[in-house]
Order: sequence, then C-alpha cells, then structure tokens
Amino acid sequence: MKIAIRVLVGVILLIAIGFGVLAIMNRPIPKEAVNEKIEKHLTKVLKKNDSISSVLLTIHSNQTGYFQQFAVGTKTHSSNQPVRADSPYHSASVGKTMLAAVYGTLVDDGKINYDDKISTWLGDDILKGLFVIDGIDYSNQVTLRHLLSHTSGVGDYFEGPVRSGKPMLEMIKSNPDLSFAPIDLIAFTRENQEPVGQPGQQFYYSDTGYILLGLILEAIEGKPYWAILEETIFEPLGMNDSYLMFYQDEPADILGIYLDDIDLSEKNALSVDWAGGGVVTTMDDLLIFMKALENGSLLSDKVYGQMTDFNHRYEKGIYYGMGMMYFDFSELSFLLGTMTDVYGGVGATGTYVLYDKEKDTFFIANFGSLDFAEKAIEELVKIRMIYDRMIVE
Repeated sequence: MKIAIRVLVGVILLIAIGFGVLAIMNRPIPKEAVNEKIEKHLTKVLKKNDSISSVLLTIHSNQTGYFQQFAVGTKTHSSNQPVRADSPYHSASVGKTMLAAVYGTLVDDGKINYDDKISTWLGDDILKGLFVIDGIDYSNQVTLRHLLSHTSGVGDYFEGPVRSGKPMLEMIKSNPDLSFAPIDLIAFTRENQEPVGQPGQQFYYSDTGYILLGLILEAIEGKPYWAILEETIFEPLGMNDSYLMFYQDEPADILGIYLDDIDLSEKNALSVDWAGGGVVTTMDDLLIFMKALENGSLLSDKVYGQMTDFNHRYEKGIYYGMGMMYFDFSELSFLLGTMTDVYGGVGATGTYVLYDKEKDTFFIANFGSLDFAEKAIEELVKIRMIYDRMIVE
C-alpha cells in the first residue's frame, strides 16, 4: 500500500468507531497523559509487529518547550538488552539529507553551482551506459541539481526493476554478507537496469544518483566521503555519535535493522547504502543536525531555500526538494486537513527526522525495518493525534 492509502485507511478507521468516541479521544489532556499515551502506543506497535525489535521517538518543540524521548523494545530480536533513547542506529536515506547539506556548503563557498554538469568530475568509465536512451547518451546534460532532486533519469539499484538477474533486495536476502563498493552499485545499474527518461523530464527516486553524488564529492574535495562528512557536518556541529558505516575505527554497534526476518545490523550488505544513506547516528545528533539546517548555522537561507523547494511530486501528498521530503497531510487525506505539514529526511527502514515549521516542532523516529517504509508515516499521524491534544500552559 502506498503511504497516502495507509494514512487514509488509518484515519477512516478512527472515524468509523463513532463520532462520540472520537470527541472523547480529541479532548485536551495534560503533558503527563500525552507521554503515557505515546509510550503505550509505541509499545503496542512493537508488540503487533514482529518485523521490528525496537521503536525510538523524539518530539521537541521550541514553541511549547516540550521535549520527550521514547525508547521501547530491545537492541535486536536476539538480545535482551533494552533499547535506549541514545542508542545508535542506521539512518538509511536520512543520509541523503546530509549529503545534500554538504553540497549546499560547497555552493555557499562558491566551489560549485547546482547546475554544473556532472561530466566535469565523472569520466566515461563511470557514466557509460547510465543515461543512454534510444541510442543517445545524455550524460553530458546531467547536472548536480538533477541528481540531488532525483530528476536525472538514471535507474535505481536499490528498488528499481532489472532487465536481467535478481533485484538488489533479492540478492541481499539470498546472501546478507555481500559487500558492495560504490563502483559495484553503479555497475549494477549499468548492467541490469535502464534509465527512465531524459534528464529533467521526470522525478524518479534513485539511490544510484546519490552514489554518483558521493563519487563527485570525493573528486571535488580530493578525500573520501566519510572524511567529508566528518569535516563538514559531524565535527562542526558536534554530532559525536555519527559516522559513515564501514569507515569507522571500531565495529558498528547498532540497533537491529530488518529485511524480512534477516537482521542486517552486523551484515556486510549494509554497505549497499554508502552516500545514499550509510550513516549511523542517534536521535540527539539528528536533532542537532536538523536544528542547524533550520537556524541557518549550516547553510545560507538562499541555498537552504533551494533544498526545501519541494516542487517534485513523489506521490500524492508527498513532495521532494534536494535530499528532503515534504508531507502535505491535507492532501494525504482530507480528514487530516488541520494537521500541519512536515519536511525533512526519511529512510526506507522507518526512520525520519522531520520538522513542523508552523509549530516549530521536530519529530525524530526509528523503527528499523524495511516493512516500515510506509508504516512509519502512518504511525507519525497517530502519534501527532495524541501529541496535538496536549494542553499548552
């Protein structure tokens, strides 16, 4: 089911239980009751879904002063170690927001322009076959903006269809210890997939495009991508618990991350993400990161305004800028017309860092399962239905 359908069904079920009960559910309640109800709801979600071992949630509002962190479950299915609010986890495509922010700093510094051609940094050995349609190679027309906004037309190695062999996720399920170098991921698209259209003609979410962006960053800066993240994002902001997985000094110690019944948290297959989302982080670090984007300490208003220009339709009610998604809840469902919109980084494993600009409130969560790619947003709606009832003193 698509996200929009899930949200609509969830709200209709609430309506179906009766307007009288709904009125009771919507009565204002004190902060303590909000905390109790959210904790109870997250515990229920955990018990009902065997595909996850834990749930993390942070809500922080500058408008009301509310700050609460929730952590339910265990580190993995095979562990009795309780999860903590500061537990590190794999943040999936939230890493795309970080990569886009790095590009924003380079634009601010005058090193690059969003409309620069990617062929400036990537040679034919990398670009060969990625952008060929009807015998015409469009690689010399692709810009950084195209890749950042998923409008380049390149295929998607992670979830895109293949013309031969197994899709990527099937490969990983068959052998979770497969290890991927960035060049292997590009080769997968070149050898097994087709471009979806000419540059700039359509939106098509592509992890392949973000691997290309990682390679371009390394060419621009003359250093590995993990070091660029450290020097540009993590160290300046004090994100001391964040790093690019497989490039850290000590073994990763992260929460369970599930593909069907397989826990990938200690598997080499997580190397499938790299610049498309290979960052390990914590809720506290993501709060620091999102605050820095919003308060202007990381990027200029002009550049951040381009990142948050959500003019590409992902699907009904969901739009994309550069490395960030926007959720228009009134479009997702007419029953959510009063729910304020949010935007930020979202990952396929039910992880997100989202900001409600109207209410100056941050929502950060991790479910840690590909089964929650859409469910996480459905649960966000339910959590906000509880949180929005809080009596503000």
